[in-house]
Amino acid sequence: MRHVSRELPTVYFQIMRAREARPLAPSLISLSVLIISICFPPVVFSQSFNRGWEWQNPLPQGNAINSIRFAKDRQHGWAVGSDGVILYSADGGFEWETQHSRSTTTLNGLYVQNRRRAFAVGARGVVLMTTNGGQRWIRVDTPTKDHLYSITFAPDDATHGWAVGSYGSLIATADGGFTWTLEKSPTTAHLFSVSFINKRSGLAVGDRGTLLLTNDGGKLWKEEARLGTLPFTGVAFVDAKRAVVAGYGGRVIVTNDGGETWTPIDVSMTSDLLSVYFSDEQHGWITSDDGVILTTANGGRRWLPVSIRTNPRLVTVFFADQNTGWAAGGEGLVVRSDDGGLGWQRLTEGGRDDLSDIFFLDDSRGWAVGARGKILATRSGGRTWTVRPSGTAEHLDAVTFIDENFGWIAGDHGTILHTVNGGIVWTQQRTGVTEQLLGVCFVSEKLGWAVGARGTILWTENGGEVWRLRPSNTHAWLEDVRFTDEKHGVAVGSGGAILRTEDGGETWKDVSHNLKEWLHAVAFADEKRGYAVGEKGIILRTDDGGVTWKDQESGITTNLFAISVASRDNAIVAGDQGRILATRDGGRTWEPQPTITSSPLYAVAYQGGANVWVAGRGGAILRRSGAIATVKIPAPKIPPILRIGAAPKLKAQDSSQQPVIDDGDIPRAVPKDRKPAKP
Repeated sequence: MRHVSRELPTVYFQIMRAREARPLAPSLISLSVLIISICFPPVVFSQSFNRGWEWQNPLPQGNAINSIRFAKDRQHGWAVGSDGVILYSADGGFEWETQHSRSTTTLNGLYVQNRRRAFAVGARGVVLMTTNGGQRWIRVDTPTKDHLYSITFAPDDATHGWAVGSYGSLIATADGGFTWTLEKSPTTAHLFSVSFINKRSGLAVGDRGTLLLTNDGGKLWKEEARLGTLPFTGVAFVDAKRAVVAGYGGRVIVTNDGGETWTPIDVSMTSDLLSVYFSDEQHGWITSDDGVILTTANGGRRWLPVSIRTNPRLVTVFFADQNTGWAAGGEGLVVRSDDGGLGWQRLTEGGRDDLSDIFFLDDSRGWAVGARGKILATRSGGRTWTVRPSGTAEHLDAVTFIDENFGWIAGDHGTILHTVNGGIVWTQQRTGVTEQLLGVCFVSEKLGWAVGARGTILWTENGGEVWRLRPSNTHAWLEDVRFTDEKHGVAVGSGGAILRTEDGGETWKDVSHNLKEWLHAVAFADEKRGYAVGEKGIILRTDDGGVTWKDQESGITTNLFAISVASRDNAIVAGDQGRILATRDGGRTWEPQPTITSSPLYAVAYQGGANVWVAGRGGAILRRSGAIATVKIPAPKIPPILRIGAAPKLKAQDSSQQPVIDDGDIPRAVPKDRKPAKP
């Protein structure tokens, strides 16, 4: 990818993320995502659910899962999450299908009453209900536009239910979820979880150590004394008197008198705890942001940590009984346990490392690279992806091929990899530098260039057997480079840097004209027409081979990370928040394309027509399944989502014969009557 700068609301903190910056501490990331989701809900386009894209990695999809629940039969269940995701399983989670509603907003909470009846809640007061197993989801009117995070119903009376959300929002139903009324709240703190042991006694917890108690079904809520400053994220009743609350900083507190008094429990962790669930009076589980799940078999008096060996945060957990349970979280990860939480296996496929670049030679053959030295390859247009060994664990940032055999990859610490057999085998080339290399371009089997941190420019005339430094006269972070022939090339980077050469890279001239925005990518359709994209929605066009550049109106202020051109007038741009723009008139107009993810997209490959692939955060690879939109899509009337995470680097894993299979990840779960596939 490219240097990414993202701003968070100033009331919490501001972060300028350079490409070389280290990832934030997990607790800071967790709090950031939580706050961001409150302040900036996901963009909703006024489109139907079929938005013209299909997931190729991870599978069945890669958006974050925020809640997972199953019916008592342990077979029928749902998972909901970002961008309106609703997944349904009828076999205990081994197979998933996508269900749809008219809403594409983030869904945060889920409650399953039986195999046919379920509820989901989300941003802007959304409450969805199904009474036929998800064949149809309907939106129920609610008296609030606050974001809802959790929903529950009374175990002893299915007609009584409650949902909680931002700014102390409390709503209730007394007719099984068909109508909802606003309840008076004693707090303005965001409420993240709610639990009832019967139709009268309930607890709600939230930000700033907030804990609310009711003993009359929600007519009156009483706020307990603030128990610290960190958020409480989960609450669960164990029995009529005992309840457990979990929160940030490894905090667990319990009550044995229905919530009147609370006692801290030492779980020997300082990680952020994100959800809690009890299947009966003895067996309970808590998820954390570092791939650890706590389990108890004595009502929460003592907790045993179990590492699932996974990277995405696990934000939700549910057990149908003391043995059979599910957990889910970032990048669409869903896992299952059949031994009470001691052992876990994946129910989803595909690697989840960030992908920094994607390149297609034609509509069939393509490659993607990213974090931890991973290389993915496809010969089927992305229907299946195969992991190729790279021999390195460095972040890989750019990939290019000049034909079906010869290709190069650039990455961190001066890494350049080369293949002569279509990417089956990659060998490392000596560069003599240790800088991050972020862009690479070849015009023949012999002649190529690579650019990177602190103005680094490398040149080779023998296919990379020898790489030589070229003076750039800049310390800018050079993110991308493109040559239109052996002599003429352009490199772009930080601080609006645009460098141009007319002598094959011997000398470079600064033609940026005091541009300030960070430029992430450049592409040329021919020797004259080219485009560059960067932060704050900037799109530039040149009609003289890069000598001069003119700003084009993109209509957005979102960071743009990648551009790919199919012809002089036909180009596609991808960027933060899942934004994709397309032009068919040389950039006079840029039309936003409806997408099915709000994850940052760091790369795009465009072959013309419907042959479009995008890739990015969490290993996301999506392919266009319909024609590019040529009419304007209504712009959102709310601020865009701001997200935070590590700089784009590589992603994904796959086994050499099978579609998108994780290399070194936890094993894939299979039903007991089905044998695991051979490795």
